[in-house]
Amino acid sequence: MIEAVPRNTHHYDPPRANLLAAPGELVAAGIWMGGAHSGFGHPIALDSIDSAWVIDCAGDMPLDYRNRAARWFARVFADLDAVPSALDAIRQLASDVAAALTTEAAPEHLYIVCQYGMNRSGLVSGLILRELGLPGAETVARILAARPGALSNQAFRRLVEHSTVSGVGV
Repeated sequence: MIEAVPRNTHHYDPPRANLLAAPGELVAAGIWMGGAHSGFGHPIALDSIDSAWVIDCAGDMPLDYRNRAARWFARVFADLDAVPSALDAIRQLASDVAAALTTEAAPEHLYIVCQYGMNRSGLVSGLILRELGLPGAETVARILAARPGALSNQAFRRLVEHSTVSGVGV
């Protein structure tokens, strides 16, 4: 007997993220770091995305989230323990988003996500926090406090620790 293959029901657990900077702390927006498949952190409610910007570093966010985001930025790159080949584009995105967060057009929340919310989202989150004026050691400490085990990719961690505004000085 041949059985039908079940249809994809598009069921997924919601992406999860942790708060790196509360709304009003560095900028008006709350800055969150997480992952599309993470089992750690606060679930990202689909209805919270309507007023949020999302930076997707792995291309794994569910389509519903992509379609509902106020702004969607896809900056997909590999989690390899090396300087990403797209580092200039990643830095430019971090600089542009950080600058936009200081304007009246800033979103309510910024979510930076990758697959599990550890390395790629840590790099981009860290570069954004650096652009907003946080020192390297404080930025890394904040990321590690929010998501223990993050930035285990030593190349990404060094980039966050030693970057200066707009990437000069790495």
